[in-house]
Amino acid sequence: MIGNMQAVILAAGKSKRFNTGKTKQLATICGQPMIFYPIKALEKLEIPITVIVGKDSQELTSAIKSANFKNISFAIQEEQLGTAHAVLCSKNSWSKENILIINGDMPLITSDLLESLYRKHSEENLTLSFFTSYVLDPRGYGRIIDHEGRITVIEEKECTEENYNVNCINAGVYLVKKDFLEECLSKISSSKTTGEFYLPDIIRLASEQKLPLKKISVPYDNVRGVNTLKDLWMVEQIKRSELIDYWMSQGVRFELAQNIHIDIDVEIGRGSFIGTGVHLLAGTKVGANCFIGAFSIIEGTTIDNDSTIHSHSVIQDSKIGKNAHVGPFARLRNNVVLHDNVTIGNFVEVKKSEIGENTKAKHLSYLGDATLGSNVNIGAGTITCNHDGVNKHQTIVENDAYIGSNNTLIAPVVVGSGSYTAAGSTINQNVPAGDLAIARSIQVNKAGYAQRLRQTKRDKKDKAALSSDEKKDENNFLKNCFIGAMKVKDISEDQL
Repeated sequence: MIGNMQAVILAAGKSKRFNTGKTKQLATICGQPMIFYPIKALEKLEIPITVIVGKDSQELTSAIKSANFKNISFAIQEEQLGTAHAVLCSKNSWSKENILIINGDMPLITSDLLESLYRKHSEENLTLSFFTSYVLDPRGYGRIIDHEGRITVIEEKECTEENYNVNCINAGVYLVKKDFLEECLSKISSSKTTGEFYLPDIIRLASEQKLPLKKISVPYDNVRGVNTLKDLWMVEQIKRSELIDYWMSQGVRFELAQNIHIDIDVEIGRGSFIGTGVHLLAGTKVGANCFIGAFSIIEGTTIDNDSTIHSHSVIQDSKIGKNAHVGPFARLRNNVVLHDNVTIGNFVEVKKSEIGENTKAKHLSYLGDATLGSNVNIGAGTITCNHDGVNKHQTIVENDAYIGSNNTLIAPVVVGSGSYTAAGSTINQNVPAGDLAIARSIQVNKAGYAQRLRQTKRDKKDKAALSSDEKKDENNFLKNCFIGAMKVKDISEDQL
């Protein structure tokens, strides 16, 4: 805990360069809103945090509040008059000796880096310390100009040809003595170009007064800002690479790491294999020695040890037991529970259902609002009709039941333990334990009918072809008659 420091996060910008019509602060990076990253880094330092938001930022403030961060408050910038004005809007919350100011669009910042800034600031008793970095392409950042110890920051909008390509940039992280910050904010003049009040002017003012200040160079990847969707994409690649690198060190194999999406709160057990194009999304926990096949999407799901998810499966908000097999092309959603050794095969959808141990539904089925016991077999093409147009109803299949292929189970219905249903049946009444239910129409075989049917079809086809030929002959006759009439008309009376 740092007792004499508090933080201010700048998040009131309009995100114009982001060009989505929404605040960039809530754009997700590995399943988490961007602004949550600097908040969590600061939260580890156990210091008060003030987030400066715009006047129309209800969605942003609601998202931050719902995350239940500790010791956090908000200040509103009613007008967009620049970053210095934004910091001034938080003045009423200042109670500590040092004010740490950071942009909200810095998802790669770490608590260790911020703590190191505080240590240097305190050890050298600095009035102002701030991060800089060196980049090949400085576009989008203010340039740091150090002329014989006199340091200034030139905003990109005001860069001249002479300093446009300066590659030392202002990273947007400042640690300032509160007294100096209060004094200098009142001295900052508005820009002649934009009319805004720029926070980096505090560096110029401290330098002009020859106050103790220090610029600290840090790796660019730690202070990357996000102004455009391209920036967002690049930052997410870095964050995802960090996550994958960590899980590799924990014994997880990734088939093609650069094509895998993994969110920050995902957990994966040792010895598991993650296939190409897999998406492991928020709240997912994969056990040890699991296999996740290519292009599967798994969200909010717990998968126990030794289970296999075959390729192209989509699983949401479910719980899968040990040694289960799902897919390929399976879908599980809405609180599905699969117990140990369950098989859910290709083109099977399961919704809001519980499936008992050793139960199998291997092909082309829909199981919705169902409870299946242990050792149940679901034949290919079986569906539960769970919705009557107004309400959903339960289907219950008890232990050791065998459901034949192409069955329709019309809920509410109970199929008793050890019972059978015949293939092609429509079951709309309960089946007692141990019974065989047959619910299909009686088959009738008509002797020789197929041959007569074929002959009838051939006769119709031949008649249609003959009729077509006759029509063509008639058309040709009429055409010739017409041509003949034209020829007669063209002949004069003397030629007749």
